[in-house]
Amino acid sequence: MSSRLRGSDLVDTVPGRNFVAGFARDFDRDAQDLSINEFLRGLSMDTLLWEAQKDISAYLYGTGMDDALQVDTRDPAIVAMAAAIAEELGSPTRDTFTSPQRHSGRVETLAPPSVRNRTGSTEVLPDGALWTATPLDDGVDTWTHSRESEPEFVCELRFAPTSVKVARIDSHDDWRRLITAHPRHGSNTSRPDWKHVAQNLDAVHLSMAGLLAAHPRLSEVPPNDSRDGYRHSQSSPWAGVGPWSTVSTAWMRLPHNYEWNALHRFH
Repeated sequence: MSSRLRGSDLVDTVPGRNFVAGFARDFDRDAQDLSINEFLRGLSMDTLLWEAQKDISAYLYGTGMDDALQVDTRDPAIVAMAAAIAEELGSPTRDTFTSPQRHSGRVETLAPPSVRNRTGSTEVLPDGALWTATPLDDGVDTWTHSRESEPEFVCELRFAPTSVKVARIDSHDDWRRLITAHPRHGSNTSRPDWKHVAQNLDAVHLSMAGLLAAHPRLSEVPPNDSRDGYRHSQSSPWAGVGPWSTVSTAWMRLPHNYEWNALHRFH
């Protein structure tokens, strides 16, 4: 079972804090007579994900650390927005481990994944997994903003989510528990041993909440250099999820009784 995200979890990471601060500014400017919860419910998943991805990128490669250090986490507006976002992302309407999932690329016959660790000792992602994205509205999915161009082929995976043995990464604690249960040795910073994960789980799903919160906590890992967010993202006892870059599922094994279909081809 995954841990429920708290507002304090969000403001304790660089991307989470900047995400909260950005929507606090938007709410102050645009909400008019709406409550915070009404304002957030009116935002599409595509809008939320786009902002989260920008905050991840700024953390790893831009000015995200400096921006986060300028946010007053005791400001009542920040505290209220953080709590409201945590509640909103925990709502069933924001669940992203849903069927169908989408895969970009031409795969006519789906073979069982052969999951292994990537060669570098600092790698966070698995090699050989089947990767899928969650469809959103209007033909968009959770990989859309991570692509340089539209894929030529898109396939759809249908399955029963309740039948899948999945680790849902909704928080820093969820990510830490996955690594603690399946540790990969050979580095000062712990990472998942994906071969071991694949022996015990069908899939690992990174949600929007996990994308924002499963990073080194600023209260535990103060930045030595605010210009080097990527180094900070890998400096906790557990490496952060920054390299995932977006909401997605890494399949270790194919789900039971799945359906696999080509959706369409782009021209």
